Amino acid sequence: MNYISNPFFPIGLKKPSNVKDLNDSTDILLKLLDFCPEYMPTDFYDQKTFAENLGLNSVLIKDERKRFNLGSFKATGATYAIAKMAYSRLGAKVEISLENLRNKLRGVTFVTASAGNHGISMSVGAKLFGANAIVFLSKNVPKAFADQLENIGADVKFKGDNYEASMIEAEKYARNNNYVLLSDSTWETCQSGVDVMEGYMIIGEEVRKQLSSYNLNQITHVFLQAGVGGFAAAIALSLRKFLRQDAQIIVVEPSQAKTLFLSLQNKKPSVAEGQVSIMGRLDCKEPSWSAFYSLSKTANYFMHLEDDYVEKKLKFINDFGITTSPSGGAGIAALIYATENQLFEINKDSFALVFLTEGKI
Repeated sequence: MNYISNPFFPIGLKKPSNVKDLNDSTDILLKLLDFCPEYMPTDFYDQKTFAENLGLNSVLIKDERKRFNLGSFKATGATYAIAKMAYSRLGAKVEISLENLRNKLRGVTFVTASAGNHGISMSVGAKLFGANAIVFLSKNVPKAFADQLENIGADVKFKGDNYEASMIEAEKYARNNNYVLLSDSTWETCQSGVDVMEGYMIIGEEVRKQLSSYNLNQITHVFLQAGVGGFAAAIALSLRKFLRQDAQIIVVEPSQAKTLFLSLQNKKPSVAEGQVSIMGRLDCKEPSWSAFYSLSKTANYFMHLEDDYVEKKLKFINDFGITTSPSGGAGIAALIYATENQLFEINKDSFALVFLTEGKI
């Protein structure tokens, strides 16, 4: 376990000209959510007993386990990106309706690679807006997950020995067939994941509204788990609009996949090497370029945790009625580690905000 302070906060590292910025406006996002019948804000609560046990003033939890009835925050990402494409194709005088949005995407095929929830989100979004979905899975993804995707209506293809290899296959397939590649990441030649990340910003907007009963200036620490970094980047950018200036945002990764940690050290997107992590949804060896450069402006610290520590702390938090996966609970595990080791100026007066990003797998 280790952590580093971000010396580039709040200016950030200079990004390559082809890397897109995240748009922190939620106007279009909120408008398009009206056409998603399953949308409703997820739960937000103060875990007082847990906070007392840790010796903190408050632990606030944003619970994404029931998002769109799909069990993960990722349900907001690809669904929004698909809706945004349909919206961009509407004429200025065309009424915004679900049927008109669907008409703009009939016959369109979206392609992605997925290790989990992004593939489900894209498949649901494509179905909702009248498009087709093809999801590439690596050979180590369980067949049960493929069955779940096929039940939604997606075409599933097993290609590649890992997520990165299956994404290369997905990109090639989309290019050769003139389909739309919709990744949840970004890299030098692909920026489609920016729209997916912007979809996650509704979570930050919900937090802003749900915190109305609290003094927003009381939030002192935010812990955000990261795979390629899309969720962390979107939430950090969204929260920075209303958090107090000295609030600490800490990005958390598996030690086996500390790609953002290494990228900050190297001042450029960098590949991590390591064994497979039990934090499977976070086990990404390459960062999203857009996410990394955004986090270099918004995050104060980057840290990584060992699998055995996270596994141990999941059993601990389960005693407080908090059930989640290693990926979903990595941020809470990081909070516990910070309190145990008195990191990031955390103390008895601290108000911490954490996110349960998925349910127990």
